[in-house]
Amino acid sequence: MKTRFAILSTIAFALAASAFGQDYSLSLDLTFDTKYVFRGQQLADNVFHPSIEFAQDDFYLGLWASQPLENRGWPERWQDEVDFYGGYGWAINEKTSFDIGGAYYYYPTGENTIEPYIGITREIQGVEASVYLYRDLDLDRTTAEGSANYSLPLGGNASVDLGAHVGTVDADSLGSYFYYGADVVVPFELNNNAVFSLGVHYSDNDIGFLIPDNHFHGSTSITIGF
Repeated sequence: MKTRFAILSTIAFALAASAFGQDYSLSLDLTFDTKYVFRGQQLADNVFHPSIEFAQDDFYLGLWASQPLENRGWPERWQDEVDFYGGYGWAINEKTSFDIGGAYYYYPTGENTIEPYIGITREIQGVEASVYLYRDLDLDRTTAEGSANYSLPLGGNASVDLGAHVGTVDADSLGSYFYYGADVVVPFELNNNAVFSLGVHYSDNDIGFLIPDNHFHGSTSITIGF
């Protein structure tokens, strides 16, 4: 039932996007991850993440889902999730852009939440640096996160994308905690519309709660643009 909900929502989203005409972009991403880690907390093992995003001019809308493939419902947090998000991102100049939007986190068996956010991104010597602020209105939780990303071309149709992030969460339920992580992703361009990627990721936090058991996890994904 939950899987059908995500599939039907994705189909409906794609059909609605097509109504905007030809001046838009649509991308579909299918990812398998050995762990679902969100802001330093492990929320599932062996998960499937389908997502779709529609963009037109500076506006974007997206749907992202998490489908645990084992130990569903145990612990309680290891459950299905469907996120709806949208926002407006605009460039101030060639190197700086702003982003403002919001996300609705839907859990078929849990508490749903709404989280607006705002961020700024700046390119510095080839490094894309971002700072974002999130405010969960239902959980009374504030998150601030900074990240940096750099891409190294390998030649041909491949590259190595390096990323690192650090964040802090201030929440009544958990108190304040600090999290950080790093990513190494190798995307291969299959053609003009499809990219296949392999990734290795590291995550940790300082609260000793829902810490990833071995800190490392891997991912594989394919992204198709329309």
